[in-house]
Amino acid sequence: MATDSRTWFYTTPTARPYFIEERVNHTLWKHRLADIHMVCVDPNVPIKMEGRWRNEIPIQFEFKPGSYFILRAGEESKELIGVMRQILKIRPSLIYADESGMSVVEYHVDGGEERWREVQGKPQYQNARRLSAAKS
Repeated sequence: MATDSRTWFYTTPTARPYFIEERVNHTLWKHRLADIHMVCVDPNVPIKMEGRWRNEIPIQFEFKPGSYFILRAGEESKELIGVMRQILKIRPSLIYADESGMSVVEYHVDGGEERWREVQGKPQYQNARRLSAAKS
C-alpha cells in the first residue's frame, strides 16, 4: 500500500483501528523506520496510538488530523523527530519532558504559538523548549 501523511494526518481517516494502523505503519516503514510498529488504541479524534521502537523504547502518538501531532517517546531521538518532520511536512513546534519522564515533541500546523503559551512555566512540562518560530 502506498501511503503517506495525506491519508491519515491531512485528512481524517475512517475511525477503524486497523485502517489507521495500516496507513501509519506503512508511512513509518516507507521513511526508514522499519523497527517500529504502532497499534491504534483510540481511533476517535484525537487519535491515539502506542508502540515500541527498536523493541525497547515506548512510543505514543496522539493527533488531531490537520491540526497537531504529539510524539511521546521513552527517550529523545533526533532521528525520530526528524523523520516525523519529513512525514508530516511541518517543523516540530516544541519539546519537553512530561511528568512520567517521556520526551514529548509537538508538531502544530499553525506553528504552536498558543500551545507554547500553555506549556511555559507549568511544572509538569520540564525543560520546555521552542523548536520553531511562530508563523507571521
